[in-house]
Amino acid sequence: MVGIHGGDTHRYPGALDFSASLNPLGMPASVIQALRDNVDHFSRYPDPACRQLTEAIARAEEVDASQVVCCAGATDAIARICQVLRPHRALLLSPCYSGYEQALEQLSCEVVYHDLSQGDGFLVDERLLEALDEKIDLVFLANPNNPTGRCVDRSLINELLSRAKDTDSWVVLDECFIELANPCKRSNELIGQAERLIIVKALTKSHSLAGLRLGYALASDTDLIQQLIRVGQPWAVSGPAQLAGVTSLTDTTDYLERARALIASERARLSASFETLGLRVVPSDTNYLLFSGPTGLFEPLAGRGVLVRRCDNFRGLGPQWYRVAVRMPEENDALLTALGEVLE
Repeated sequence: MVGIHGGDTHRYPGALDFSASLNPLGMPASVIQALRDNVDHFSRYPDPACRQLTEAIARAEEVDASQVVCCAGATDAIARICQVLRPHRALLLSPCYSGYEQALEQLSCEVVYHDLSQGDGFLVDERLLEALDEKIDLVFLANPNNPTGRCVDRSLINELLSRAKDTDSWVVLDECFIELANPCKRSNELIGQAERLIIVKALTKSHSLAGLRLGYALASDTDLIQQLIRVGQPWAVSGPAQLAGVTSLTDTTDYLERARALIASERARLSASFETLGLRVVPSDTNYLLFSGPTGLFEPLAGRGVLVRRCDNFRGLGPQWYRVAVRMPEENDALLTALGEVLE
C-alpha cells in the first residue's frame, strides 16, 4: 500500500502532515544553503563509498569509520541487515514499526511477537528477556519505540545484549528518533562492546531529510559492515543526500537542542489538550504521540487539511488508534482546532 507509513502528501496536496514524524524545525538552514550552493555538482555520480559522509558519521557517533555503513534511509539499512543475516526466527515487539516485518517476510522468516501491554502504556520491561530464547536469531528493538514513543531503559538494553550473547542472537537497535527524544540516551557507546549489536539511525527524522533518504547502520563487526555495503545498490546514497548528511553532522548551531526543547513543550501541551478532548494518550518521550479515540477520524481530519497516521496496520493496535507528530505551535493549534470540530 502506498503511503502505508504516512507522509502521503502527494494525495493530499497542501495538507498539514502530522502522519510523518520529522524534526518540526524543518531542514537545517545550513543544509538548505549547501544544497543551493552545490546544485551544479548534482549531475555527477555520487561517491559510491560515501567517504566524507562515513567519516562525518564516525566522528559524530564516536566510532571507527570501518564500523559505519551509509544507506538510503533506515528502511534500506533494515532490508540490508535482513539480507545479510537471513534469520530463520525473529523476535519483534507488538506494536512496533511494520518495516521490520516487511523486510523479514521477504526471507520467509518466522516472526515471534512480544506483546506490550496497553495497561502500562506499552512499556518495554524485563518480560522481553524471557521471550528471547535459543531459537531466536534476531531481535528488532526500537529506542524509543514506534509508534508508542516510549524509551527503553539502558539497563534493560544491556541485559538484552547479554541475553543475546548467551543465545547467539543478533540485536538490531533502531534509534532513528533518539536525537529528538528526552531523556533517552543514545547507544553508540555500546559499539565496540557488544559484538552482536547493530544500531540503525536516520537523519531523515532528526534533520528532516525525508525526501533525500539518508540513514546508516553501526556495528562492532567490521566484516558484517562490509557485507552490508556489498548487498546495497551502487550509488545508493545520492550526491545531495551525502552533502546534506555531512552538513547536518557538522552543523555548529543549536539546531537539535532547540528542536528537543520545542518538542518537549509542545508534546506536553498536545497531550493535555487531547485528554481534554476525551482522547486516551500514551506517554511519549519523543516527537510523536500515540492516542486512541473514535474510529474514522482520518477522513474528516484530512478534509480539514490535517493528516494523521492511522495505526490499524500496527499489530496489537486497531482502527481506534492514531499517531501524530509534534509540529510547530501554530500547526499544532490547527490540529487541535480540527480535532475539536470533528469530535464535537
